[in-house]
Amino acid sequence: MISFFRKIRQKLLQQNRVTRYLVYALGEIVLVVIGILIALSINTWNENLKNKNKEKLILQDLHLEFQKNKEKLQATIKLHRNVLNGTNAALALINEPEDVLAKHNLDSLIAISLDYGDFSPSQSVLADLISSGNLNLISSESLRLLIFDWGSAIKEKEESYETMDETSQNLFLPYLTKNASMKNIDQYSLLEGTGKSKLNPQLQKLFKDLEFENHLDNQAWGTVNYLIKLERLEALGDQIIFLSDPDFEPKP
Repeated sequence: MISFFRKIRQKLLQQNRVTRYLVYALGEIVLVVIGILIALSINTWNENLKNKNKEKLILQDLHLEFQKNKEKLQATIKLHRNVLNGTNAALALINEPEDVLAKHNLDSLIAISLDYGDFSPSQSVLADLISSGNLNLISSESLRLLIFDWGSAIKEKEESYETMDETSQNLFLPYLTKNASMKNIDQYSLLEGTGKSKLNPQLQKLFKDLEFENHLDNQAWGTVNYLIKLERLEALGDQIIFLSDPDFEPKP
């Protein structure tokens, strides 16, 4: 088509018909511009299609990762609710008469109060998404904001767990090591089956001790604070799972 216009222009120049020459020259320019615009449109369409396919794969991986994390998170929440119940049960026995204390397994209650553990989510998909810059491929602004909120909530969770763990390791456990039989307490943990202590520690005296009550209270407070962080993560995770569902179609 362009060569056709070129031949016409050459003929018009030879005939000294300048006006028509300019018209055909302009037509040639317009055709070139239209061709460029069409090519750009096709490239843009192809790029958008490629990005859409990438987004679909990203959402599938993200959805699967957060579904697996939900199972871990629910197990961790269940664990710490049990820790809180055991700690509160021990607190309820503070300063109770010995005949009341004798009806309870005190070693077991103390073991439960120490049976905490951290939630460690899998974040390989999320980390790759952020480091690669592909987060912008996610078209849902709500989902992108939730991902940033998740990162902040993870940091808060880590700080809460660190505080709880330091309090337990540096204060409560040294106290128990000095005043109770860790061997007896460990019967209700991972060291089950190693046998009880041959000594005869009197746990009842701990339940008359203000320091012991304070340690239990610290355990309860730390557990409650940590549960709050976990439950926030659970709420955020549920929203991310919902919005990353391959079958989810946002309302227009």
